[in-house]
Amino acid sequence: MNKERKTYCVNQIMKGEIIFERGSEAAYVGLVLKGRVRIQAEGVNLVIGSGHFLGLTDLQDGMYRVTYQAETDLAIYIFRAGELQATLQQIFKANKDYAALMVATLGKYIHALAGVYHTLEEQAERDYEFLQEQYRSYQAIGQELGITTDELPGIEELSPLMHWTALDEEKITYYDILSGLKQDVQKAYFGASETIAVYHIKDQINLLRDLLDQCEADAAYLQSLVGPMFRTDKNLYLSVLHMVATAKRIDADTKAGMEIFDKLIDEINRLEEVLYEQASINLQIDHNSMDNAYYSLICDGASQEETVDALTEEFALVEENFVSVEELDHSLEHILRYSELPIEQTQQFEADVRAFAALSDKMSTDDNARELRRNILKQYYPLYKAVYYKEYHSTEETPIEIDLFLRYGFLSETLLTEELLEELLSLDHDRSGRGDCRVYDMKEWLTEVYEGRKSPSKSEFDLDYEDFLRDQKKTGRITEAQMKEQLEDRDAKLDYEITNMFRVNHRLVSGQASVFVPFLFTEGSSASLQRTFLSKDKINASLRKLRQIDYSVFYREMLFHKDDSPITKEYMMEEVAPDVILLPACGTKGIMWQELSGRRRNSKGRFLMPHFFEGDLELAMIQLCGRFRWELCRTMQGTSWNNIQIKSLTSEYSDYIQFYRKNRDLSEDKKEKLKMQIQKCRNNTREVFVTDYINWIRHEAKGGITLNKTVREIMATYCPFTKKIRETIVEQPLFRDAMARFMRETGKKNKEYALKFRVWEKDGIEVPAEIIQTRDFYRDL
Repeated sequence: MNKERKTYCVNQIMKGEIIFERGSEAAYVGLVLKGRVRIQAEGVNLVIGSGHFLGLTDLQDGMYRVTYQAETDLAIYIFRAGELQATLQQIFKANKDYAALMVATLGKYIHALAGVYHTLEEQAERDYEFLQEQYRSYQAIGQELGITTDELPGIEELSPLMHWTALDEEKITYYDILSGLKQDVQKAYFGASETIAVYHIKDQINLLRDLLDQCEADAAYLQSLVGPMFRTDKNLYLSVLHMVATAKRIDADTKAGMEIFDKLIDEINRLEEVLYEQASINLQIDHNSMDNAYYSLICDGASQEETVDALTEEFALVEENFVSVEELDHSLEHILRYSELPIEQTQQFEADVRAFAALSDKMSTDDNARELRRNILKQYYPLYKAVYYKEYHSTEETPIEIDLFLRYGFLSETLLTEELLEELLSLDHDRSGRGDCRVYDMKEWLTEVYEGRKSPSKSEFDLDYEDFLRDQKKTGRITEAQMKEQLEDRDAKLDYEITNMFRVNHRLVSGQASVFVPFLFTEGSSASLQRTFLSKDKINASLRKLRQIDYSVFYREMLFHKDDSPITKEYMMEEVAPDVILLPACGTKGIMWQELSGRRRNSKGRFLMPHFFEGDLELAMIQLCGRFRWELCRTMQGTSWNNIQIKSLTSEYSDYIQFYRKNRDLSEDKKEKLKMQIQKCRNNTREVFVTDYINWIRHEAKGGITLNKTVREIMATYCPFTKKIRETIVEQPLFRDAMARFMRETGKKNKEYALKFRVWEKDGIEVPAEIIQTRDFYRDL
């Protein structure tokens, strides 16, 4: 509500006082005789001086569109306002020179407001392009590092600033020049005819109203950018912050991510300043939190790990459904009751777990401790299946202790310290893990099997589910009808997966088979579950890092076939990354369980890892991929896998191991060294290859000389480095000689495809995408 003003006389107004307030009735027009006035609205923030007529531009709306506030002590002459034409006549009647003064000061107002408009327009255009560019960079960096990036609909669906009508820039320039003319010229011209003056003034007022509309729209648009930039639940600032924190945690390169983060902070500060100074909008940014987050990313040493871990924990904990440690009380009882197993069975399991918890040395190898662990293992997997089955079919929200049990192997709050429980609750398992490999925890994996999207895994005897049923039928344990029924039985498949994959490998991934128990407990866990937690980001980051060295590790040659394509008997290279299954355990080992998941040669392999990995993740992934390369080649070659007449990775390497004593390229020292390597690997040719593959990836890729001439040539031929690495080390004669065969064969392939594509193009044949990708594979290799 406006304060009553004395009309047709001078009003004295103190600094800071509201003269006319936005939204109130436009009842007055005030001529500023002395002092300065601040004009404010969402989209406007400027100061004008003496000679300006306040409220004149608001009369057509009947209310003030902006707030006029005293920037200094003021002297203002107040006119009673009404309809615009009548108000102008009233003002001119008081003094005919006011016509020229009004045109001049309105021109100055146009100039000042146009400056605000252009600043907001430039900022809107700048920030739209900035968000698009940095979002693309964020996704590219995440893909490069193998870190999951968030999808940000607020940016993806963003449109550039658009106005229904364009401002007349020529008119803005005209009035800017007009306001700068000498006063005697203006007085002579506009004093000569009231009609001329009124025409100009009305035109100026309409232009000012358009400018106000555009400034308000620009300010609203800039405010809409604030959310996806740094304020909504999913915003670029938090996403980049999380990516850099994750990169630090997995020892990946953070330089590119930090560059985006620095640019974001600069742009947020710039946007805050523009909106506050030009549009009267205070974003109220918590700069202390931003400074703390930035410090967390740039600090070094031990404090870096602590602050980054704390930062990622904070992200995980800032969820609507926060769970306190107290809510895990009596978890064992709740889990057993939830399973709905017979009471005598659950009572026995509870007694055994409590007896285990009471052991002073939980790693003891005495007979009593061994017997107790055996009893727990026998009962654990039926319990796990019962709890999973109940949770899957339940329509109610899953209790937190049930979710933790199925995903991570949590069983009782009494088995873990409070610090470990807090870390367990802070783990973020919801990140999608988009990347080269699909990563599943055990709960997610069993759901894939149960719902038929994934076939059950092979058993420890290398039997898949169908082979197992055929063996059962062959030995007379089931009939033909029962076999057909069980082939489609979801419960039977679930039981097979838990019994033959989960149970067998659960112990193996722990790395402590003799003292293994299948649930989390303090003595069997590392000092920090958060640090050893294998997130889906970590898995894909480590695999992406390896693929930046061994480009073709997941590729295989397949026969191309399409019924509607005239191209037949053509081979194609297809990349099929394996699935990674995280078992609910703390451990030190990874397992390459299957190179294929069915009879089809383009089916996915399966890697198994403990959810809390206490070893060298980079080394573990190299070992898994080495075994994968060997087993995939062996499977693809069939019975010829070790036939030297048919060249392949396995046949050439097997020949090298079998006849190394006759190899003239090996000195006696190297032969003796290889002999010790074979003995250490227990005469397992695959494992000998894996040790060489580790050296190939970890050392030779950096130009180190660790392999002998024969192995280096085999590796260079079948496990080639990426082009970037080859170009770096090719100057060394040892590597140039080793890569000569690879370069010759790749050159032949490229010439062959160049010829084929010319023929297909000449015949007007549309080349399928798979063949184009294969040509590009050899061209880029």
